[in-house]
Amino acid sequence: MKTLLQFATITICLLWFSNHDLFAIADKDGPKTGDIPPPLVLSAILQGPSAQEISWDKLKGKVVVLEFWATWCGPCVKAIPHLNSLAEQFKDKPVVFLSVTSENEGVVRTFLKQHPIKSWIGVDDYEVLNKAFHVRGIPHTVIINAEGRIAAITHPAKLEARHLEEVLGGNKCSLPEPTAYTLSDDSSSETVSSEAPSLFEISIRERKLPEKIRGPTCMWSRAPDGCGFEGKLATVESGLNFVFGKTPSRMALDCKLAEGFYDFKLQVPAGHESELEKQFIAALRTSFGLEVKRMVRQADAYVLAQVTTNAPGFHRTEKRGGGGQTRGGFRLRGTEMETIVDYLELELGKPVFDETNLKGLFDADLKWELPSGDEQIEYHPKPEAVVEATRSRLGLQLTPVRRTVEFLEVRKVPVSRDE
Repeated sequence: MKTLLQFATITICLLWFSNHDLFAIADKDGPKTGDIPPPLVLSAILQGPSAQEISWDKLKGKVVVLEFWATWCGPCVKAIPHLNSLAEQFKDKPVVFLSVTSENEGVVRTFLKQHPIKSWIGVDDYEVLNKAFHVRGIPHTVIINAEGRIAAITHPAKLEARHLEEVLGGNKCSLPEPTAYTLSDDSSSETVSSEAPSLFEISIRERKLPEKIRGPTCMWSRAPDGCGFEGKLATVESGLNFVFGKTPSRMALDCKLAEGFYDFKLQVPAGHESELEKQFIAALRTSFGLEVKRMVRQADAYVLAQVTTNAPGFHRTEKRGGGGQTRGGFRLRGTEMETIVDYLELELGKPVFDETNLKGLFDADLKWELPSGDEQIEYHPKPEAVVEATRSRLGLQLTPVRRTVEFLEVRKVPVSRDE
């Protein structure tokens, strides 16, 4: 079983620094300034005309500010007041602001109640438009001129009223060209160190995470030779998940785990891989007073089977990717079935047994219906909503069963009477 923590999100957030540090990026294989943009295909419009009424032909004669964003993206949220101000300034001119997200519609509607956006809001289900524009980092802003060609690609904080006036006047936009980049398909690259690795090391070091830092946490990796693990800014729970290959639904916790972040290092010589688990159990006992062991028992679970091969959110792919949870779903790219199963277990809170017999890499885009009136967004989804979405979007059927399941039992080490 793979762990969820091995996969990073595909779409990154472009950080919001001081003005001179702001930058825009563009995939070197994607649309460029002067090009005719890809077709404007949206699955729904939450604010504005219907999706059927929006196309580049119908928007000819108008300047379009196309913004790719997400509710979970801090820099995107920070850009909202700035874009709202521009929308207000140009409300009486032929300028259209269109903000596009691929998130769950219910999540976006709830977000808009607290963070109004003065633009059309488009939903790009299955990331059709994102892929067409080769969006790899958000916020990502594309300016389309009145003739229907790309006038600029930029970071929203770089966009000023004078730039829109330039495009409205039929002039060349003075925004700088974005930095071109490409994503490497080689996921097997290794960092070469001049220092020889330890032959044997089991260490746990506490890390203090400054309040102002909001970066990646629980970053786990396996040693290239398969003889170790390393966790950076990781929690104890993530260590149990990664090292033992157990999702929360397969862990029986009989105690509260230590909070905070730690750096973990587990390394043994080649040929002694079986020692890793035993040594980690010993380290958990010494460092946190935890007793960890595997145990088997009967439990409620689900069996996963394929019922259709043409589901809209489930496709084979040759490229290994990434992905992760979204609010009201998850999106994975280029991953094995065992990882998709892990994500389903996380949402359902019960073990899932894969009986699809599917091999290879897949893209999986899952979104389920949110409860009405959900203001907090943070909630555990209803199992029936996940089951229904899995069938309709992925073509996979989840059937409740009773099975023998191996759990990881975690409890506090008993206190000796002599202590």
